[in-house]
Amino acid sequence: MPPDNPNQANTPPARPNHNAKWWILVLVGTVLLSGVGIYVGYLLVGAAHQNQTCAGHAQSDCLNGIQESGLPTALQSSFGYGRGTQVIESTVNATAPSGVTLPASISVFAEPLVTSDGAQTIPSASLSNTGSQQAVREVSAIAIRIADSSTYQLEVCVEAPTESAGSYSGQLLFPGAKLATGASRPVTVTFQSQVVPYALTVAGPPLVLLEMVYTSLILIRRKYSGINPNQIPGEIRYAMWSINGLIALIASIGAVFTV
Repeated sequence: MPPDNPNQANTPPARPNHNAKWWILVLVGTVLLSGVGIYVGYLLVGAAHQNQTCAGHAQSDCLNGIQESGLPTALQSSFGYGRGTQVIESTVNATAPSGVTLPASISVFAEPLVTSDGAQTIPSASLSNTGSQQAVREVSAIAIRIADSSTYQLEVCVEAPTESAGSYSGQLLFPGAKLATGASRPVTVTFQSQVVPYALTVAGPPLVLLEMVYTSLILIRRKYSGINPNQIPGEIRYAMWSINGLIALIASIGAVFTV
């Protein structure tokens, strides 16, 4: 027998009215998810922290006319959104003039690393006051001879525990050396903002929740074209509290944290 109201078949069945409690639960859940996101972001930033070991003092401060070759045209590295201490490595070949012995290690002068606008600087270890009690922020470089060969391991140590985001550039100088091309080599180090992981983990879960609410609204309007607007919150609650809704919510939030 056809319904008296043509739109009756396109309206949802009557459901218990617990909308107020449901939306309070959603609000509490959103706050809890954001709190978990802050903690996860903290763990991500901590996991990205770099703690490499810098080499000690060099045996020689001057290259005494040593011919160097094989140097890269530029040295580049990225800390990502981590901070700490990172060593940029490369190799260089050295040929000593007659009567000169290749030292075990050679100090390489590293200029301060500076952003393009000059607002941020990582000081040079050669020019810094190492007696400071503050967290160490400096760049240094050393070339260490590999066994008894004529090849040196070039290590540029960047100590940046709390550096601001940006791209920092400087130069490596080789006092007394004869380079095949140029007299120095550029060094560039980049830092991403540490807000990045927090933006994903804190804002991601609530955005997923809002997206699910919006998707549920569209599906409900398609299924029940004659729905009363007052019934929409209850239908959204019913859809998201269903087995499929809970699985979708858990899978979506898990995907955000995994990414």
